[in-house]
Amino acid sequence: MRRALAHPLVPLLAALLLLPHVLPLTRATVTLATEIEIFVLLGLGFNLLLGYTGLTSFGHGAFFGVAAYAGSLVQIHLVKGVGVPILVGVGAGALLGAAIGFLVMRKRGVYFSLLTLAFTQMIFSIVYRWTNVTGGENGLGGVERPAVTVPLLGALDLGNAMVYYHFVLVFVVAGTALAWRIVHSPFGRTLQAIRENEQRASFVGYNTRAYKFAAFVLSCTFTGLAGILYALLIRFVYPQTVHVDFSGEILAMTVVGGMRHFLGPALGGAFFVFFRDFLSAYTENWLVVFGALFMVFIVVSPQGIFGIGERVALALGLMRRDGEAALPARRELSRPPGPGSAGSREAVRRAGGRGSGGPHGPPRRTPLGHRPQRRRQDHPVQRPHRPLSARRGPGALPRREHHGVAAARAGAPGHGPVVPDRECVP
Repeated sequence: MRRALAHPLVPLLAALLLLPHVLPLTRATVTLATEIEIFVLLGLGFNLLLGYTGLTSFGHGAFFGVAAYAGSLVQIHLVKGVGVPILVGVGAGALLGAAIGFLVMRKRGVYFSLLTLAFTQMIFSIVYRWTNVTGGENGLGGVERPAVTVPLLGALDLGNAMVYYHFVLVFVVAGTALAWRIVHSPFGRTLQAIRENEQRASFVGYNTRAYKFAAFVLSCTFTGLAGILYALLIRFVYPQTVHVDFSGEILAMTVVGGMRHFLGPALGGAFFVFFRDFLSAYTENWLVVFGALFMVFIVVSPQGIFGIGERVALALGLMRRDGEAALPARRELSRPPGPGSAGSREAVRRAGGRGSGGPHGPPRRTPLGHRPQRRRQDHPVQRPHRPLSARRGPGALPRREHHGVAAARAGAPGHGPVVPDRECVP
């Protein structure tokens, strides 16, 4: 039970349950709380691509807006209700992501980002000019939130703001749990390896392009779900959701929250929506203030709001840095001593074996295996040492034979120890 309560998703769930009751105290509405949780889902989905795969996309606004348009058009012209429009919106985001991802995955780095930017601008142009279908600059109205029947719960009036908030909460919790499972699975670990060093991951044997493509489609699927839920929230779709500016806002709120933390984009999304609603009541140029705040975070705390929280926790002693946890005392394994260990040398000395000097006399230093061949001090014939000249020239001693040849001749009668010309023996 204690382990379950310590799960990082528990604080998020508790905050989302309290949000519609606390936010009205600040003169905000439940609709704003619903928008916050939709942007929480959007940030988590986008961070699968940015924070865990290392791909910067300037085109996620296109998947958000296309999913909203697709689901809304199906509800207006084909099927009433919310179930089928949600499925169509999610499918549209995933299919568009697969089509664009197949083309842009051939590039990396800044070229990948520029291609997503180009596709987003192209889709915005289509949506803006296709007035007969999308409504053009006037947007698409007529979206409804009818009542739905849920087993064991009966009919739910989604027109009620509080009911729709909890309806969206189910999708947000399910999406957050799925994202957590993805990033902590072998698939997610592979994505992080690609983020750190794609070339090494490919050398290990991973198909990095396929993994990046899968991450891109998953991220677009989460974004599509957020898009259709947002369309049902405001009961309207406007072309600005497809614009490049909105894609930049998604990127900014993810970075402000902390893209290297799982819950960082969720916090960034909540901060962005509340900050926008608060500042827009005073000025129309609220993006100028948010842009300045974004630059401050980039310079002061690249890890975002979560990075600041970690610094405060470290200063207060509430947490430790990685690797600072107290380690248990190291225990020696009960295994026989190796040939070079202190235990083996002690055993040889007590037994009076070679290299110990026997029970009578001090022990003698044994040759080390990693050194070149040494003088054979146990050879019966010992020749007096000849001083080695440190200089190379006419007065230098001639080179001896190779160590192997010298070792073979050392055992012959009349030959003393052989000393390599580059080693000085006292």
